[in-house]
Amino acid sequence: MKELYYVIQTLIHGRGANLIKVISLTLGLTVSILIFAREAFEFNYDTCYEDSECLAAVQIEWNHNGEKDTGFMTMGPMAGAIAESFPKEVESATTTHFWWGGTSLYKDDVRFSPGVLIADSCFFKTMRTKILQGQASEMNNPDILFISRSLAQEMFAGTDPVGKVVNLNKSMPMTIKGVYEDYPENSTFYDLRVIISMATTRKYGWDYWGWNGGDSYFAYIRLRHPSDMETINNRIDQMLEKYIPQEDKDKNYTWSLRLIPFSDLRLARNYDGMGIIWVLLILAGILLFTVTLNYVLISISSLSRRAKIIGVHKCNGASDWGIMKMFLWETGILIFLSVLLMAFLMLNFQEPLERMADASLEAMFTYENLWAPVCAVLFIFIVGGVLPGLQFSRIPVTQVFRRYTEGKKSWKRPLLFIQFTGTAFIFALLALVLVQSNHMTNIDRGFSTERMAFTYYYFSNPENARSTFQNLPYVEAVASSSLPLYEGMSGCLVTTESGKQYSMRGNTIDKDYLPFVGIKLKEGRNLKQQDEVVVNRKFLEVMHWKENPIGRQVRNNDEILGTIVGVTEDFRSSNPIFVPEEPVVFQYRSDFSGCIQVKLKEPFDENLKKLNEDVKNIWPDGDLNFVSETRATELQISTVVDFRSVALMATITILFVTLMGLIGYINDEMQRRSKEIAIRKVNGAEASSILLLLSKDIFWTSMPAVCIGTLGAWYLGALWTDQFSETAEFPIYYYILIAFVSLLFIIGCVVIKTWRIANDNPVNSIKSE
Repeated sequence: MKELYYVIQTLIHGRGANLIKVISLTLGLTVSILIFAREAFEFNYDTCYEDSECLAAVQIEWNHNGEKDTGFMTMGPMAGAIAESFPKEVESATTTHFWWGGTSLYKDDVRFSPGVLIADSCFFKTMRTKILQGQASEMNNPDILFISRSLAQEMFAGTDPVGKVVNLNKSMPMTIKGVYEDYPENSTFYDLRVIISMATTRKYGWDYWGWNGGDSYFAYIRLRHPSDMETINNRIDQMLEKYIPQEDKDKNYTWSLRLIPFSDLRLARNYDGMGIIWVLLILAGILLFTVTLNYVLISISSLSRRAKIIGVHKCNGASDWGIMKMFLWETGILIFLSVLLMAFLMLNFQEPLERMADASLEAMFTYENLWAPVCAVLFIFIVGGVLPGLQFSRIPVTQVFRRYTEGKKSWKRPLLFIQFTGTAFIFALLALVLVQSNHMTNIDRGFSTERMAFTYYYFSNPENARSTFQNLPYVEAVASSSLPLYEGMSGCLVTTESGKQYSMRGNTIDKDYLPFVGIKLKEGRNLKQQDEVVVNRKFLEVMHWKENPIGRQVRNNDEILGTIVGVTEDFRSSNPIFVPEEPVVFQYRSDFSGCIQVKLKEPFDENLKKLNEDVKNIWPDGDLNFVSETRATELQISTVVDFRSVALMATITILFVTLMGLIGYINDEMQRRSKEIAIRKVNGAEASSILLLLSKDIFWTSMPAVCIGTLGAWYLGALWTDQFSETAEFPIYYYILIAFVSLLFIIGCVVIKTWRIANDNPVNSIKSE
C-alpha cells in the first residue's frame, strides 16, 4: 500500500490543482450523470412488469387520402377480437379507457383527486398486477373499483378499505372491491391509482362499444412468447376482414393494425419521439468527454513539476506499473470525492433537479438504471487514470538529476482541440435551443387562456347556473364547451362533395364561447342556434371551399352536421410545439354544461380560491373544482422548457470546465516558457509581441476546433428542429457569429491570463532560473 501513502502525500501537497480537478469533476459528473440517469429511466420505461417483453400495445395506422397517421386509440372490442383470433399466440388481452378530466373520489366530505383508469376484468391478469386484497373477477361487476395501496393508506389510514363505499364525483356511490400494489414511477399507469370496472361504463352507456366508432379505448396484449408478436403482425390485418370487411371501408379512409412492444409505448406516444432524448445524450456525452479530457490535460500539464518526484520513486525501485497504480489511486480518490460532492449537490437541489428532469431522483437512480452513471464514472476513471499514468510512467529515472524540460505538445493540443470543439458545439446548440424554445413557448395560439379557470360539470338548471356565475363579483365572463381548446378537441369526420372523407377537430360551444376565448371571426357571424357551424380557415383549405363558404352544408356522409355561418382565423388547439393548425368545426350547444370556463378578475389566484369556496356553498351536492387553464397549457410546453434548462446547465458546466482546462494549460506554458519570454524581452520584444506569441498557438488549435464544433451543432440542430410545428429563424450567419464569439472568448482568456507575464520584469524570470 506504499503507492496509496505516496498518493495521499502528493494530494495534500498539490491542494490547488486537486481542488480544480475536484470542482471540474463534480460539476461534470453531476450534470452528465443526471442526464444519463434520466435517459436510462426513459429507456427502461414500462419494463417493470413481470415478463414485460411479452406485453404489447395495439397501434393503429390511419390513412386519410394518402396522408398517414398513427395512434393507439382503438375500438372497444379490439383486444377481445385479437385474443379470439390468435388463441395460440395470445395469453390474455385487456381493454382500457382513460378517464376524462376532473374526476374525484369522496370519502365522507373529503375530496381525493387520483388518476382514474377504466379497465375490464382481464386487466390485472394481462399486466400481472399484484392484487393485495380482493379478487380480479369482481371487475366483471358494475359500480365497483379497485384502489392502489398508497391511496388506500391515504384514504383509510390503515383500516380495511374493501367493502367501503366512496362517491365518484360526489354523486355516484362506488364500492371498493380490492387493493392492488402501486405501479412504479417508470410505468404508464403510475399516476392511475383508481381502476373502475368496464362493466360500469357499459351499464351507464358512458361510451360507445362497437366496430362503427367509439375509438377511444386502448388495447394491450400479453403474448405467450415475444416472437408471437411478429406472427400476429403478419396476419392481423386479415383478421379485420372478419369484423370490418373491405367493402365496408371507405376507400379514402382506411386503417391497419400492428402490435408494438409495450415498453415502446411511451416514446411512440410522445410528439418529440427520440429527438430530445438523443440530443440530451449527445450533450451529456460531450460534457463527460470534455470533463475527462480536461482532467487529463491538467494532469499532464503538471508533468514538468512532477518529473523529479517520479524519478525519485524509480530510483527507489518503483516500476512502470507501480507509477501507473499511483495515478490510478489518485484518480480514484479524486473521483470518489467528486461523487460525494455530486450526491451532496443532488440532495440539496433535489426539488429543482426533479422538476427539470420530470422524474424523482429515487426513480432515476434505481438499480436498473445504475449502469448509466456507473459507466460514466468508470469512463473517467479509466481514461483519466490511464492516459496520465502512461505518460508519467515513461519518465526516465535520470530526471532526478536534471530539470525536466519536456516540450512536446502531442498530448496537450489534441486535448485542447477536443475541448474547444465541444465548447463551440454546445454554445451554438444552446443558442439554437434558446431561440427555438423562446419562439415555441411564446407562439400565438390564436386564443387566450389568461385569467381563465375550468371544470367539468352538468347542471340541472344550466341557465340559472350561468347567471349565478355572472353575478359573482370577481367573475368577468363565462362560457362552456364540450372540451377546452388546448386539449385538441374530439375527432370529427367530414365528407366532401366528391365523397372524400377528412378527419377534422370538433367541439360544441355555446354562444359566448368564441368571444370568451378571443377567437376572431374572419367572415360571417357567431353561432345562434342548432344546425349551425363555424369553421376555421384551415377547414376551408382542406375542403377547397375558400370561395363563398357561408351557407355551405357540412356533412358526415348522409348526416348533416350544420350550415356554415362563420369562419374564424386559424388557431392551435393541440400542443402548439409539435402540432400545427388543424381544421376545426364548431357546433352549437344550447345549455351551459360540459367544460365550464370562467374568466376571473385580478388577483387571479386569490379569486380562484374564492370561486372554489363559493361553488361548494352554492352547489353543495356537486363536484366543482376549478383549475387554472394557463397552468394546464404550460404543461404542454414543459418538454421544451425543461430541455432548455438542461441545455443551459450543460453549457455553463462545459464553459467552466473548459475555462479551467485552458487556464491550467496556460499556466503550464508560462512556467515552461518563462525563460524564453524573459530573453525575448531583454532583446527588445514588446508586450504585444509576447501576447501574440502566446496566443498564436492557441489560435491555430482553436480555430479549426470551433469550426468543426459549430458545423456539428448546425447539423444536429437541424435534425432537432424538424420535430416542431414551425421553426424559428436561425440563419447561417448566426452560426458564424457564434463561432467568432467562441474564438474571441478563447483568445481573450489567453490574453488576460498572460498579460502579467508579458508585462513583467524579465529579471524576475531569469533570476528564478
